[in-house]
Amino acid sequence: MQASIIKIPFDKCIVEQARRGAALGPGAIQNEAESLFLFPKASWLQVKETNDFAAMHKEVESTASAEYKKKNFVIGLGGDHSVSYGLMKAFAKKFPKKSGLIYFDAHFDCQDDFLPPTHEDVLRTVVNEKLFGKNILHIGARNFTDKEQKFITGKMWFNLADMFYAENAPKAVLSYIKDFAKTVDNIYISIDIDVIDPAFAPGTGWPEPAGVLPQHLLYLLNFLKATKKVRGFDIVEVSPPKDVNNTTARLAARVLLELLK
Repeated sequence: MQASIIKIPFDKCIVEQARRGAALGPGAIQNEAESLFLFPKASWLQVKETNDFAAMHKEVESTASAEYKKKNFVIGLGGDHSVSYGLMKAFAKKFPKKSGLIYFDAHFDCQDDFLPPTHEDVLRTVVNEKLFGKNILHIGARNFTDKEQKFITGKMWFNLADMFYAENAPKAVLSYIKDFAKTVDNIYISIDIDVIDPAFAPGTGWPEPAGVLPQHLLYLLNFLKATKKVRGFDIVEVSPPKDVNNTTARLAARVLLELLK
C-alpha cells in the first residue's frame, strides 16, 4: 500500500507568538526521515493554506479524502494539533463503522467549543461531533483544567492520565490498548510530540515534565501496528525553533518510520 504523507505547516491558532514554530515541523521531520536508511518510499504532499483556520481544515480534509480514495495509507505531519481535525474527519468518512481513536498527548485539548477548533479544543470537537463515538483512548495527559476533566467524564472509552508513573508502565498501558483494540476494526492514532518527556523531545510549544519515554511509546506503537488495524495517523507539535540538535524532529522521524516500515 502506498503511503501518502501530508505536510501541514500551520500553527496560527497558537496565540502566544513565542510558542509558535510548529509550522516548520513537517519540513524538519521530512529532512530527518529521508536520512534514515530504512525509510520506505512515500508520496510527500503539502497543504498550501497557512493562515485561514477554516480554509486549512477544508484543504486538509479534502487532501486526505482524495488519498483515501486512492486506497493509500494516509499520514499527517503538523503543524499544531488543530490540523488533526481535518485528517480525522476524512478518516471517519472513509471508515464510518467500528473505528477508534488513540490520542497521545500531554494535554486533553478539550478546553472550549471553538469551531473550527484550535490546538486546545480539537479533541473536544471530535467528541462533540461523534467522529469516533466513545471509542477514544487518551494516553499521557498530565496537565489539564478542571473544565477539561469534567468534559471527558463518560465521553471516552478510557483515559490513561497517570499510568506512566507506575513501575510497570508500558505493560500496564498495553493491557488497556489491547482491550481497546479488540473493540474496533479501524484505528487512527494522533501523536502530539509533547506526550514524550521533554528531556527527549524539547522541541515543542508546550513541554510538560514527567512524560512518556520514547522507547515506551515505540513499544506501544509497534503493538498497534501488529494489530493491522491502524489505517491512519498523525504526528504534530514538533517545533524546530525550540529543538536542540534536531533531537525532537529526529525522534518524530523515528516514530514515523516505526509505523511505516
